[in-house]
Amino acid sequence: MPTTITSPNAQTNIPAALSDLVQAGTTALNDGDLRLALDRFEEVVAAFPDRAEGHNNLGALYSSIGDFDKAEECFDRVIAILPNNPNILYNRGVVRSRLEKFDLAREDFNAVLAITPHDADTMNNLGVASFMQGRMDEARTIFSRTMALKPDYVNALLNQIDVECTTDNHAAAVSMCEDFLAKHNSIEVRRKHLELLSTGCRKALTEASTAAERILNTDAQNDEVREELGRIIQAKSAWTGAATSTI
Repeated sequence: MPTTITSPNAQTNIPAALSDLVQAGTTALNDGDLRLALDRFEEVVAAFPDRAEGHNNLGALYSSIGDFDKAEECFDRVIAILPNNPNILYNRGVVRSRLEKFDLAREDFNAVLAITPHDADTMNNLGVASFMQGRMDEARTIFSRTMALKPDYVNALLNQIDVECTTDNHAAAVSMCEDFLAKHNSIEVRRKHLELLSTGCRKALTEASTAAERILNTDAQNDEVREELGRIIQAKSAWTGAATSTI
């Protein structure tokens, strides 16, 4: 799921002192000094509590270190300053998803889409939130809309495939991979395609083995089926052995 934190892009006339503090925090962050960056952004908030920059940067920093509760509080404050700002609504939706507050995350993502209806990242995140709540039909529709907006969006495709696998629609998942790979080259999708095909092969061998055993239960002298079962068992054994040898 995309977790990129974006900037407000709404307030203008930035005071020089504010700009300097934000730059100092950004420099510390780029240098990997999270403690110093945190101190600088907290100074921004203390000196300019009515400006969005400090709260937003602090929220992004908290998000990057996994403190999503504090990040959500920061983005709440930014939204109080900049209501209906799609970037901040998106930021808050991301951290709410990480906090498993999926209803609230969906509210934020839907609010973003009401403002920017063709934002593929937001739509993808909305689909993920729906998926995590078990809203499979809704998630399927959302991911389809996302792929229509951005046909080469690998993450959205993989999410769409997860929906089909979760709802036991294995054939549709394979077809999605093949349709995508006919137009785009992606190692991630190729790996998923291989995984799906391998899973299908193992399932088919197991089902074939069961079918052969049932026949032999009623027709124990059927040498043709017994030979076929032997080949199936060898295939399953070879598969397991090959997998073990490559680990």
